[in-house]
Amino acid sequence: MDFQSAVRYIESLSIQGWRLGNARFEALLEQIGSPHVQYPCVHITGTNGKGSTTTMMSAILRTAGYRVGTYTSPHVFDIRERIVIDGEPISREAFTEGVAYLRPHIERLADTEYGQTTEFEIKTALAFWAFAQAQVDIAVLEVGVGGRMDATNVITPEASIIVSIGLDHQDRLGPTHRDIAYEKAGIIKPGRPVVSGATHPDAIEMIARVADAQGAPLYRVIRAEPDKDSPADDFVYTPLPSPTDSAVRVRRGDWELALQPALIGDYQRHNAACAAATATLLRERGYAIPDAAIEQGIREARLPGRLQVVAESPRVVLDGAHNPDAAAVLARAVPRLFKYQRLILVLGMLTPHEPADTLRHLLPLADSAVFTPIDNPRTHTAETLLQSAQAWIASKPTRAPRTLLVAAHPQDAFQRALSLAEPDDLVLITGSFYLVGAWQG
Repeated sequence: MDFQSAVRYIESLSIQGWRLGNARFEALLEQIGSPHVQYPCVHITGTNGKGSTTTMMSAILRTAGYRVGTYTSPHVFDIRERIVIDGEPISREAFTEGVAYLRPHIERLADTEYGQTTEFEIKTALAFWAFAQAQVDIAVLEVGVGGRMDATNVITPEASIIVSIGLDHQDRLGPTHRDIAYEKAGIIKPGRPVVSGATHPDAIEMIARVADAQGAPLYRVIRAEPDKDSPADDFVYTPLPSPTDSAVRVRRGDWELALQPALIGDYQRHNAACAAATATLLRERGYAIPDAAIEQGIREARLPGRLQVVAESPRVVLDGAHNPDAAAVLARAVPRLFKYQRLILVLGMLTPHEPADTLRHLLPLADSAVFTPIDNPRTHTAETLLQSAQAWIASKPTRAPRTLLVAAHPQDAFQRALSLAEPDDLVLITGSFYLVGAWQG
């Protein structure tokens, strides 16, 4: 088996889709020696921001001198981005070796009552195996979907982080903030601290109920004014001036720290505060994480596809905003962070995300928009996106883009957008990490 064969084998399991519940996955892990129990972990979930928070948390731990395994999803440009060891993606050789090792176990399991392993399960098992092989000191794991029934939720973490709660994946997690908070709070484990950045009252209440039932200490991360009082256990953060719109001061009691994330955008303040809060709680659990490591780790953390500038004249920005909450944050950030004459939007989306809820945030920014399908079976067609945009424009005629186009595939969409753009314009490619990953420069 070579690397491309290993990738094709993993992709062949995509027909199984997502399957919530961990009995089969636990059986697979037991067959391969339960690698997930061989090192401590930090577990991170949230509707938005969990990838950035995972990356910052990992960078903090690496800076503090720990050998760190990091598991994130989805990838943007290379499947190996999902499994990172000490800041470097897993090698092609180790990736291939791991898949070859897992395959006979998966095929044996398929002939039992457990049935066929899913694509996400094999990726997660591969990460657990790779971290054990690399003898990491600690792993930082990002949840795939939800938390309670996610494949990553087979661990007992040192600490858990619930970055945010919004309305996404409602077909799997439930229709309300309360439902979704319950599913994501499923990563909370008895007696282990949990950091929560949730802001919706129903989500706050549900997370508190689950934490109380588990006997897990709960610490909230709250954006507040500097002179406002807050509960002693809360972490409070306040914005600091910065050209990247992401500098932040975090405090709890007498402790405080000023942070300057490399990742740009106002929403990174919240993510940085969640990571910094968790680092201090790990310190209370005996980990050697000085404030300097928190500062440096957050300053050096990098992640593709988050307000990532990949070209100039015209400037091209990639962002994986794929749901209404993320689109709203992106729409606020772009005019604050970038100077441009016109904005040309390139948008592709996957079901079950509804285009209308995302488009209402992004279309008012755009002079032109190009809609494209994505190379994914769940893609919305370009025509569906166009029709949704036209329906929005019919209700908001004074805020409409002047030009709406469709493209047959992402590369065609990128070329059309670039042909429309002048040197001082901005091309924003968004709607899905799968679309962002199609950018080739």
